[in-house]
Amino acid sequence: MVKGNTIIVGLGNPILSDDGVGWVIAEELTKKLNGKTEVITASLAGFNLLDLLAGYQRAFIVDAIETKEGTVGDIYRLTPEDLKFSRRLASVHDINLITALELGKTLGLSLPEEIIIYAVEAQDTLTFAETLSPPVEEAVPKVVKAILEELISPR
Repeated sequence: MVKGNTIIVGLGNPILSDDGVGWVIAEELTKKLNGKTEVITASLAGFNLLDLLAGYQRAFIVDAIETKEGTVGDIYRLTPEDLKFSRRLASVHDINLITALELGKTLGLSLPEEIIIYAVEAQDTLTFAETLSPPVEEAVPKVVKAILEELISPR
């Protein structure tokens, strides 16, 4: 199946405070792109994410991240290669992105040649809330702007 050129996937859980940042960014991009680029939200990972990416040439994935050294609201632009350090397979239900992508390629799936990951350092991903913490909220327009710029003139 041939799909459009690019997909943007906002990941996370919109009712777990900062974990919803991917959804918020995807919703903002939907308003600005007016259907010119496929933008979706999802609360999944691993193999399930492969189904969403298959058939596209380029993908943007937006999600919350929690690192040891980061400051809440920090924005990271990553590629799957940046995540190779985290490869593991405890079970097929707990597969990470890089392992899923490698398996998808091995299985012959038509996955994007370019995958760009925007991650925002989260403060709270466990509290039931439909709002983001202030530093994460401040990062939203910056990520939206960065993705829009990349859509216009890729790096």
